Amino acid sequence: MYYSEEVLQSVREANDIVSVVSNYVTLTKKGANHFGLCPFHGEKTPSFSVNEREQFFHCFGCHAGGNVFTFIMKIENLDFVESVKFLADRAHIVLPEAEISPEEKKRAYRRSRMLEAAAETARFYYYHLTRTPAGAAALRYLESRAVTEEYRKKFGLGYAPVSRGALAAHLKSKGFEEQDLIAAGLLSGKPGSTYDRFFNRLMFPIFDAQGRVIAFGGRVMGQGEPKYLNSSDSEIFNKRRNLYGLSIAKKTRRDYLLMVEGYMDVLSLHQAGFDNAVASLGTALTPEQASLMKRYTDQVILCYDSDKAGTNAARRAIPILEKAGLSVKVIRVPGAKDPDELIRENGTDAFEAAIQSAMDPIAFEMLVLEQENGQKVEGQIKTVHDMAKRLAEIESDLDRELHIHDVAAKMKTSEKALTAEVEQIRSTTGLLEYRSERRQERDREASLLKERIDAEGQLLCALIKKPELYGYVRPYLSMTDFSKSDPFHYTMAEYVLSHLATVRPVSLADLTSQYASVEEQTKAAKLYEFELPKDRDDLGKFLTQTIRSVKQKRIDELSSSEDPEELVRMIEMKKQLNSLYINIS
Repeated sequence: MYYSEEVLQSVREANDIVSVVSNYVTLTKKGANHFGLCPFHGEKTPSFSVNEREQFFHCFGCHAGGNVFTFIMKIENLDFVESVKFLADRAHIVLPEAEISPEEKKRAYRRSRMLEAAAETARFYYYHLTRTPAGAAALRYLESRAVTEEYRKKFGLGYAPVSRGALAAHLKSKGFEEQDLIAAGLLSGKPGSTYDRFFNRLMFPIFDAQGRVIAFGGRVMGQGEPKYLNSSDSEIFNKRRNLYGLSIAKKTRRDYLLMVEGYMDVLSLHQAGFDNAVASLGTALTPEQASLMKRYTDQVILCYDSDKAGTNAARRAIPILEKAGLSVKVIRVPGAKDPDELIRENGTDAFEAAIQSAMDPIAFEMLVLEQENGQKVEGQIKTVHDMAKRLAEIESDLDRELHIHDVAAKMKTSEKALTAEVEQIRSTTGLLEYRSERRQERDREASLLKERIDAEGQLLCALIKKPELYGYVRPYLSMTDFSKSDPFHYTMAEYVLSHLATVRPVSLADLTSQYASVEEQTKAAKLYEFELPKDRDDLGKFLTQTIRSVKQKRIDELSSSEDPEELVRMIEMKKQLNSLYINIS
């Protein structure tokens, strides 16, 4: 779905950013800006700023920033189109109808009915837990685990009655179609012969990141197998792409997520004040779940059970999380099987201490190997060999060197010998990359390219912050100086230059709306941080240098072209470089 710039502007203008942000953050006005604690990372001193005049937010701590669309995308985990609809609904603006096929309309309606049925099912289960005698056993179980009424409500816990047809009858009385209930995983069987998928179970609704009920997990009350039963995948639920507790944990002020094993662990931790706990859904951690976590944090702390199964699960999870670009630490719960048990027996301070002493993956792997291989000489030798293989996988030369030093000291072995074995493994397995002259040249080229890309952003930022500079650069700069192969800066240049050419105001808030992804919106917002030179001579030199860099980047690209017109353009640009000098008098 595409919305015109006029529609986006009308929605943005109808949603004052201070008003919207105030629904999530307590703001205090100081001068021209409003300040509060950033909702996207943990902090004690407010560094989150909202500029009412510019309709823009920026955090000087984590560098998040953007307009009202960006804020809603990040805080509610919505995509751009969803954020526009969210804010349009808030302002009672009717958006243009999307042009979709009859088949797409049918699928959208079916999906919406499945979501409605899942929400109604959660209400049905909650009623049977809290208002009927049948839910007494489930309530007693929750009380034995010290789950309070507040958190029963917060997580929507419920009870599926023993009857195999109670839910089916209830949902059909509400007008839901049997085939939709089967497709949503609420009923089992075939049309005309269905039965409730869950019965005699304590029910845990599974919410997506937007807070919509999409599935359920159920713990059997009394005897029965399996102990835990989850919804099967459906059009509204994919267990590989969702996490239990994320809809609440994404709003935490802590700067990391706690990854635990089960529903009760999540409940226990949230109730104890650790509102950043999440769990996978009956499967081992998946790459999709790791990518989902990366949207909200840069660090994950694993806190699995301390038994063999939990240890192996942590070992499998570490490379998945690292591949997603997450920093990983591992908690070893002392004297207890899981975090719930530790908190109930020793209190929240004990768990906080366990977090503070969480190990990095290398230290964790060494501890596990020492336990597996034993302390005899043969076992220690095997541990050193196994650790050498793990160390060989570390890509960063500096990180690898530091870990080798640490492991050698702890294993009481020669750092030189361990380094030699690690390098031998890297050489024989193809992990060792020789820094040849060509590689060094590639590094230099990459560094130069980054400088020129940065120059594009800095130049455009200068024109946004000081539109009066456009008169000085106009003779030297045009859209042909920007390449479509760099969509981010091309879109920015198109917006800025077209507005300045027609003497229209350049709004950083409107510019941000030109991008659909929160990553690109945040990248555009970082222009807010750039400081222009204050001295006029320095400003002239800055404009000269950035325009030279922008043109040189384009020249480098055109030099590999076989199109005669582009080669002529390249020659003209080279001539311009020789005489390019901007003097701001």
